[in-house]
Amino acid sequence: MTDAQQQENPRLQRIKSGPLKREADTVLAMVRIYCHAHHGTKGDELCPDCQELADYAFKRLSCCPFKEEKPVCAKCKVHCYKPAYREKISEVMRFAGPRVMFKHPILSLEHLWKSLTVTPPEKPRGKPKKVTPIREVPTADNVATKGDHP
Repeated sequence: MTDAQQQENPRLQRIKSGPLKREADTVLAMVRIYCHAHHGTKGDELCPDCQELADYAFKRLSCCPFKEEKPVCAKCKVHCYKPAYREKISEVMRFAGPRVMFKHPILSLEHLWKSLTVTPPEKPRGKPKKVTPIREVPTADNVATKGDHP
């Protein structure tokens, strides 16, 4: 993701530091490993499809409702990826997961530790909706009291 795009979206600033930065670094490392092996790219370069996938992953990571308490994606109860992207990122992780240990051992050990120790929180819910009755339902008490008043 370009710096201009990151400056436009304030949510993307969340992945610039802290635990979410580690998650973003891990995802980017996996996408790079996959792209280098399947599309023949070199260095920090990614093909357009893999760059789009990485950008989408960063966007979803920055919008994660769990924020700093985010579990690893495999244990998460919220499926925030669209089905096509979920399938693609799963393919990338299946391929790159075992290989990332050799290229980025610290990231892979942190990811493994997090997968073993972090318990996924419950799926966040929106604010409870206030239910307003459409009409009053007649009951035995309502009918009796209405007959008493003129």
